[in-house]
Amino acid sequence: MKKLVLFFLMITACPAFSQISEGQKFCEETKEGPYFPVSLINFNKKVFWYTDFYKETKEEVKIINGITYTQLKQEWNNGKSNLLYYREENGVVLQYDEDMKKETVRYDNSFPEGHIWKAANGKDHFKILSYKGELRTPYCEYKNLLVIEAHVSYGHFNFYYLKGHGYIGATKDGKIVSCISPE
Repeated sequence: MKKLVLFFLMITACPAFSQISEGQKFCEETKEGPYFPVSLINFNKKVFWYTDFYKETKEEVKIINGITYTQLKQEWNNGKSNLLYYREENGVVLQYDEDMKKETVRYDNSFPEGHIWKAANGKDHFKILSYKGELRTPYCEYKNLLVIEAHVSYGHFNFYYLKGHGYIGATKDGKIVSCISPE
């Protein structure tokens, strides 16, 4: 009986402590890690977005116009998928937009709180709200987060990033609308 109880505790408790990379715990930041870990070797996330979810996986690298990008695939629960292309150069994370054939700055580690920048489309814009943000999800209570206010085509959100993990969630009007899962 004790073995059965121990086994049950292990399978229910372990997901809350899932590792993103060797020695890293799901709810804890990596002090040396970046907010946008573009080059993680074992990148694999399940992300809830409102009542839907997608699984984000790192695919092969893609070379576009002679520049190498990390390709991420977002596979939604309805069967649709998106491909995203990121690269990092000197602390600046850039995302390539296939439709516009341009790069957008997603984050620059030299940006101070209050810094505002526009996307390549000239419409979307972002602002660094904090480097000490907090977010409570059904899985974790996070602290010391990068919080980026985003005015994008699909709404106005605050996006939250944890060192060594990257994106961990979003809020709209102060309510959580997205978070990563340890699954």
